[in-house]
Amino acid sequence: MVRLVMLSVGAFIWLVTEVMPIGLLTDIAQGLHVSPAQVGLLVTGYAWLVALSAIPLTLLTSGVDRRTLVAALLLLAGSVDVACAFVTNYAVMAVLRIMLALGHGVFWSVIAGVAVRLAPDIPVARATGWAFTGVAVGFAGGIPLVSAIGHWLGWRVAFAVCGAGALGVFAAALVLLPPMPAQRRHMDIRHLLRQPVLVYIAVLTMLVITAHFTAYTYIIPLLQGIAHSPGQLIPVLLLVYGVVGIGGNWVGGRLPCSAGRLIGVATAALVASHAVMAAAGWLPGLVWVDMVVWGIVSALLNLAPQNYAMELAPHEREAACSFSVTGFNAGIGAGALCGGVVLGASGAYAVLAWSAGLAMLALGVLWAGRFVARPARQTR
Repeated sequence: MVRLVMLSVGAFIWLVTEVMPIGLLTDIAQGLHVSPAQVGLLVTGYAWLVALSAIPLTLLTSGVDRRTLVAALLLLAGSVDVACAFVTNYAVMAVLRIMLALGHGVFWSVIAGVAVRLAPDIPVARATGWAFTGVAVGFAGGIPLVSAIGHWLGWRVAFAVCGAGALGVFAAALVLLPPMPAQRRHMDIRHLLRQPVLVYIAVLTMLVITAHFTAYTYIIPLLQGIAHSPGQLIPVLLLVYGVVGIGGNWVGGRLPCSAGRLIGVATAALVASHAVMAAAGWLPGLVWVDMVVWGIVSALLNLAPQNYAMELAPHEREAACSFSVTGFNAGIGAGALCGGVVLGASGAYAVLAWSAGLAMLALGVLWAGRFVARPARQTR
């Protein structure tokens, strides 16, 4: 169990490292003498690069011992975060973020499989649930924490603290993780791309996450424009969202149902949460209900896609997870873009409508996927 906790802390570090520029946006912009939009590219560009590189780099590292690989990726995160603390030029910061993005896709592609191998005696969903607890905690407290550090001590200190944490987990990985020889030494990307189940995993994950991030990226404008939440209340609402998400992650790892069904329930609940948000325009108190429902949905959508990928391709776990990571990060970028365009053109209610429509499309793909996934289980 200690090893799973260590893996969860590593997941927390990687999640915070990815989204840290969001919480420190204006501070970094002032420090590097660039616009906030340019700093925003450090997040959106990062997500797209992860989407493009996750599959090929996971295949490229498929023969590396998992202990060595996980430790090396934690070392990368720590070293780059510390280096970012001393950057004085935006171009150098962008290059460092590119280096991180190349490691990010590999880390998220292997973490679920490593968790399962570390805890072979407990259910797969529970093992991955432990590993992904760090993600839920990161969303709940990681961004507010680095924002607070940045406000009190400066954004460079926030990067240095995160980097030191990653280096600490790197040292723990060297001590705690046993040797884990790679289970597949040769994976052909052309062969994988011809497997309908893997393409289905990527497409389904992308649609579900696009639906989620179309609205979630703009959660503050939605709270202000629809529920009319005052500025001082928004941090509390976001805290409720995050804390409930931690509980949702714990529950999601213990529900006695398939990951595919969990995705379906979470996607349908996302539509329901948007209906509650819309109703909060007339009954503001409903915004608290929405934060609870949406927080649980967010946790399940962080956890279930990779579990579903491993269910559908049990003999190609890491390859399947890399397709899921590609879909996930493509969904983040697409959702942020879609939501921004819709918000600017048609307003907050239209964002909810688009998000719900994409969620319904994802449910259709999930249902149709039964005819793709069933024979795919017998291909290996």
